[in-house]
Amino acid sequence: MPERRPRADRAQQFMPFAALKGYYDLIRERERTVEPRRELPDEQALELSQRLAGLERREMASIVHYDGEAYVTTRGLVSDIDLAARTLTVVRTRIPFDDIWEIDAGGRDPAAELGG
Repeated sequence: MPERRPRADRAQQFMPFAALKGYYDLIRERERTVEPRRELPDEQALELSQRLAGLERREMASIVHYDGEAYVTTRGLVSDIDLAARTLTVVRTRIPFDDIWEIDAGGRDPAAELGG
């Protein structure tokens, strides 16, 4: 008669195994389409400047910004606004003012305005 395994040992054989940890994140990053940086129209730049002036630390915000390859949305608490360095930090992501496309301190998704 075959030896019976304890129930915990049997269950362990069905647990997921991540031999390629990080591989799928790397593949997703490589699949990302590079898009050119856009110039802000004057009206939008003025509105963005006003929203930036009204933004406060510890406020929830969604920021659409250019990360060097594409526009991404970073959501979270504003942890720092450095006027001297011209950067905005959301959680741990430091975003230069010049890379910001849209700021939303409300509930809507500003990425929808990009049209893609």
